[in-house]
Amino acid sequence: MLNGKKFVSIILIFTLLVYYILAILINNNTYAVTRNRTSSLDELNNESYPNIAALINELKQVHPNWTFTILYTGLDWNDVIYNETSALHGRSLVQNSNPAWTCPTCGARAYDNGTWYCAAPTTVSYYMDVRNWLTENYIFAFETLSYDEETQTIDGVNKILSNTFMNTETIKYFDTEGNEQTIEKSYAQIIMEAAKEYNVSPYHLASRLKQEQGVEGKSSLISGTYTYTDENGNTVYDLRGYYNYFNIGASGNQTSVIVKNGLTKAKNKGWSSPELAIKGGAEFLATDYIKNYQDCLYLEKYQVDSAGGLYSHQYMQNVSAPFSEGYSTYIAYRDLGMLDFSFNFIIPVYENMPVALSPIPSAVTMSIVTDNVKVTTSYSALKVRASASSSGIIVGSLDKGTIALRIEKATAMSSDGRYWDKVMYNTGSSLIVGYAARTDSDGAMYLTPVDDVTTVNEKAYTTTVVNLRNGPGLSNTTVKTTLAENVEVTIIDKIEYKINNYYWYRVKLPDGTQGYMASEYLTSNISTPDNYKIEDSYIVVTPSIKLNNIEGATTTSSSYGTGIDIKLNDTDYSLVVLGDTNNDGTINSADLLKIVKHLKGTSILEGASLRAADCNNDGTVNSADLLKIVKYLKETGNITL
Repeated sequence: MLNGKKFVSIILIFTLLVYYILAILINNNTYAVTRNRTSSLDELNNESYPNIAALINELKQVHPNWTFTILYTGLDWNDVIYNETSALHGRSLVQNSNPAWTCPTCGARAYDNGTWYCAAPTTVSYYMDVRNWLTENYIFAFETLSYDEETQTIDGVNKILSNTFMNTETIKYFDTEGNEQTIEKSYAQIIMEAAKEYNVSPYHLASRLKQEQGVEGKSSLISGTYTYTDENGNTVYDLRGYYNYFNIGASGNQTSVIVKNGLTKAKNKGWSSPELAIKGGAEFLATDYIKNYQDCLYLEKYQVDSAGGLYSHQYMQNVSAPFSEGYSTYIAYRDLGMLDFSFNFIIPVYENMPVALSPIPSAVTMSIVTDNVKVTTSYSALKVRASASSSGIIVGSLDKGTIALRIEKATAMSSDGRYWDKVMYNTGSSLIVGYAARTDSDGAMYLTPVDDVTTVNEKAYTTTVVNLRNGPGLSNTTVKTTLAENVEVTIIDKIEYKINNYYWYRVKLPDGTQGYMASEYLTSNISTPDNYKIEDSYIVVTPSIKLNNIEGATTTSSSYGTGIDIKLNDTDYSLVVLGDTNNDGTINSADLLKIVKHLKGTSILEGASLRAADCNNDGTVNSADLLKIVKYLKETGNITL
């Protein structure tokens, strides 16, 4: 039999094993995935997190003062989409009844106030895929939401509130007795006070108010005059004079229920004036969300930082809210000339993300292209619209005979019997992007393909990891592929599209793929290792480097020295050994004599020999090069690249 001590020891070991196994199981559970926030982009390799680093680097190039915090959620992409959709229908809503956007299970079933529908997994994928929003005009959906005194001003708040009911110097409201009162402050002043008190971005507060209450502010949640009728037919005034500007707790399946629930929340909180409601809402946001690791608009909707829980604690159900609010903030910063200030953005990333960006839901499927089309309509001009529909807003027109760039091509006919293609063209003062009908309803061609534009034919190399896009610019375009450093391309058109502070060139890859790339990421010289460099048709080396030191290089020459032909990466070059002016591969007095005769004009050096004579690499051949070789021979100096 076991003695007492041994029995206790076995029980203890067994208990520890159970805890160990449970720890493994828990750490494999979605809700306990190790999370990590870091400012380093080193782990953002393209294989695990496709294209994210390239998109961030594009933004940093234009705005070097911007910083980025990467939130490695540790969550599987497909698990995330499931939990935001099928795990709880109605968790994510869209104000669009188009079957391409709505959940196939819920269909046309209405949610909330009757104008919202359950979002399809493809819709949520489009909005949750951060790569779709890493552009200048939508990046503020990821801006850290704490207050920054240096960048966030009352002028910026006023920009966001302009053209809304909140653009006032004073605020009139009704108290709980139904009497009109006046606050001798503007909405912007109250928002700034709330921002400072609760350490919340005033731009976030202003954008949220605009999102929740619209530009006219006609909701009963902020009227101060709401009454309702009880079961006996009596008018009840107990919710009059209360305000809920952030719609906190305002939920239900019909408007009357939503308003009653929201104002009951306001009454319980004591929000009996617009000022108290705005400041109370700011406190709620700070306490319940920003301090709960939901410290950007994206995380307020999509709760994917496990430190504060997962999925269920979301401020809004609207899948697009982070980006519409973020866009309002961008407009304010842009109009104030503040886009080059210092901002920090939190970018969540997921495991097993799809290689291609999640596409926008559409009943009309589009293929990504880069080609040219000519307007061949029978009319004098072809309308360009904001959406792929004959009812879309007109954003421009193309005269008959005009050639435009097509960046998306419809693969199916729309409900109006037309094929709608996405086109871009430059008016001289602005770049127009929109949809134009390729055909009329009878099949007559409005847009006809023409030959590719080829104005130049220049070989170039990428200087870093960079995106090839179907059109110029970071917005309204799609990434066709991501290229590594030192990839060879051919520039075929240098039309000056200056967008996002870049000049965009049209390039062709060796396989024939065409697209657009910022010229800043292209160079005529390939980046090479430290032991040689490529200059036009030359491979330049120091005297100590031999052919076998140049990986991949071959030659048919039986000798080694300046002027021999070398092949590297299927390209032919001439070798230049710095200091070897007589082409024998060694450095001695004979090379000095060659340079002396060149300087005296009695025997002129040319080609590779002339480049070899410039052994200090300053672009000229003179006495300084003679001194460089003398010191090299005396072993008091080196010849370097």
